[in-house]
Amino acid sequence: MYIFISHSSKEAAIADGLCSAIEGSGHDCFIAPRDIRSGYEYAEEIADGIDRADVVLLLLSKASNNSPHVLREIERAVSKSIPIIVYKLEEVALAKSMEYFLMTRQWMVAGRDSYEDVVKCLDNLESLEIKAKEKNKRAGKFKNDRAITVFLLAVILCLLLVVVVLLVTIGISGQSEQENMVTSAESSEDNRPAIGQEIQTGDTLVMGNYDGEDIFWRVLKISEDGTEAVIVARDVLTMKAYDAPESGKYNHDGERNYFFSEEGKLLEKDMELQAYVQGNSTWESSAIRTWLNSAQENVKYEGQAPTSASTADGVNGYHDEKGFLCNFTEEELAIIKATDVETKTNVLLSEDTIVTRDKVFLLSMDELKWFEEADVSIFAAPTESAVAKDQCYWYRDYCLSYGVENTMWWLREPVADAASLCYLVGNGYREENIYTWEVGAEGFGIRPAMTIDLTKGNGYDIIR
Repeated sequence: MYIFISHSSKEAAIADGLCSAIEGSGHDCFIAPRDIRSGYEYAEEIADGIDRADVVLLLLSKASNNSPHVLREIERAVSKSIPIIVYKLEEVALAKSMEYFLMTRQWMVAGRDSYEDVVKCLDNLESLEIKAKEKNKRAGKFKNDRAITVFLLAVILCLLLVVVVLLVTIGISGQSEQENMVTSAESSEDNRPAIGQEIQTGDTLVMGNYDGEDIFWRVLKISEDGTEAVIVARDVLTMKAYDAPESGKYNHDGERNYFFSEEGKLLEKDMELQAYVQGNSTWESSAIRTWLNSAQENVKYEGQAPTSASTADGVNGYHDEKGFLCNFTEEELAIIKATDVETKTNVLLSEDTIVTRDKVFLLSMDELKWFEEADVSIFAAPTESAVAKDQCYWYRDYCLSYGVENTMWWLREPVADAASLCYLVGNGYREENIYTWEVGAEGFGIRPAMTIDLTKGNGYDIIR
């Protein structure tokens, strides 16, 4: 049999172990990301894996219960009439949508039912399937004979139906033009683009994936016509430098080190040199803007790529990391709107503001008021993945050491009279919660924002 294993990335180790036990018994499995072919679209590979499956095995946990991606997998299996076995890993109150699909399914429980029990269950299903096929084969001849008779009767009925339709058509051909116009108007009304789910400011959405985890978003603002919304990541998703200095090494120009006080005084006077060795705070050319808006595995940076060597402490480089949008599905990407983003400039530019066209952006100082208007907290903690991958000491020393789980996160807005300084939102430890820092520092968080189109289907799920 061919088994599709549906699971949350948080249970990857359990899923791999179960997969090994099943394949060791002679069955074949599809499990992501192992069976996603390189160069192929992720969502399409998942859909094909489900379509080919004889059975879908769901590893039910709190994480998979709340995962929109797992829900879509189960929904597709149900629509294709593919049997589903639920292997419950922990006690969990099913989400209503998940409960609807699983209420009549076969359940097994981890701890009570071993991997071997799961394999036996699959063996029994395979045995029943083989017997059903043999029975259908024996019944085939009788069905074929009966089908011929049914076909002849159907032909006769179709001929009679054609005659009736012709007579009825003649009778209704005088229908008035006014009735046609009314029907046309009603049809047009029915085909208006459907506004997305009843979304409200403050709602939490699930959309996209980063580091193998679903991304949770908070709704900050909805347009007056209700067709689009600005959303911001609920959590800090990663720790990254805003930009990489063109010198390739933070505070250095070749062998010359501007860390020392006497040399450092030159940076206070020479703004171009400041940007060159500490990073440029201009949003338009920043490395973080390039990464956030890329859906490619190999992100192409203009100028110096954000390597670890170019950051303040020599860690958390992301020049070889695939673009932020790379793990969004086609459905999710379709509802993200490219938006005209207006940003204040730094001392190196003559204009006061500059407009860029972005799908993903960081927020500005002025846009922070949206948090209060939507009754959404401005403070954010990093995800477990962000903490695990962070090689910098900033979060440990400046947040956890003070008993604070929230962390600082970058805004896109530069400090006007400098070349390498940007604003940050603080962690709430101090009453003053807006800081400034050199953009080459890699210990601060990234909390992306985007505008989504609410008229283009449902590329997200609402959690209330």
